[in-house]
Amino acid sequence: MNQQNALAQAIVLTDQILEVLEDGEFDRVRELEAIRDPYIKQAFIDSIEEIDLIKAQHLKNLNQQVVDKLNLFRQQVMQQQARLRTATKAAHAYRSNDSVPK
Repeated sequence: MNQQNALAQAIVLTDQILEVLEDGEFDRVRELEAIRDPYIKQAFIDSIEEIDLIKAQHLKNLNQQVVDKLNLFRQQVMQQQARLRTATKAAHAYRSNDSVPK
């Protein structure tokens, strides 16, 4: 596969990763990234000047969107975990206070 074809396929797969992220299908991201990885490596095997710069920039932008969405997802998960810990502590405190004789 030549660089142009690899770059085109990497762009298609990156678009699919973005769609999967939008749909919240996070388990498919790893699968698609594993498929995309060899295309990325092939696309950038030679210097950037030797490939279509517009496609390369587009892929770079798409990849940044993937990174941004994954970072946002990670932050949301961490916030949910923090809220769950707080709720769990509150529930334990309530149950502890409820069992104390008055």
